[in-house]
Amino acid sequence: MRLYALALACALSWSAQARDFTSTVTESEHIEKLRPEFKVPDEPNQLFYVQRSPNSNTVVYAARLDGHGEIDRSDPVEAYWRKYNIDGGKVGLNFIERMMAYGVKVDRPQPGKPVTFTIAALPERKMTLALDAQHRPEARMQVGGRTVKLVYVYLHVVEGGLMPSVPALDVFGTDLASGRAVHELLVQK
Repeated sequence: MRLYALALACALSWSAQARDFTSTVTESEHIEKLRPEFKVPDEPNQLFYVQRSPNSNTVVYAARLDGHGEIDRSDPVEAYWRKYNIDGGKVGLNFIERMMAYGVKVDRPQPGKPVTFTIAALPERKMTLALDAQHRPEARMQVGGRTVKLVYVYLHVVEGGLMPSVPALDVFGTDLASGRAVHELLVQK
């Protein structure tokens, strides 16, 4: 299992940084569930989650809030597994997963400025941590020229050989201006 995690982390990191993606953005009335049989997490302060084709294990990203319900600027985002294909337990990311695939890198917080962060495997996709009108945390990012509240990412993983590959991924969110669902399909060139 650890060797697989290492291989997947390496494949994610390498594929995101070494290959270009083509991007197709579409809108719809609702967010599509690519794997309806997979459980959708509903965690406190959940920002978004990542599902993968091999199994239902899911990485959850959640905001950390301080005692006043504001974003904890010293440690604002937590990432962890929900092991749905076992018992649904919460498990922290291992070192390789944090460094190469699912880990969070927060930009140095500046007073009065929004908190921004990236995910290890997609460092070119900057996200902003914000509170919505109901004071719930959300991760915002640019998709096709729109500001989108990120809901989930789905990784198409192809296993085989020493290293799995991730030839495509789907990004799903809600356009903050129109309220419509936005889907970005990224496919390796």
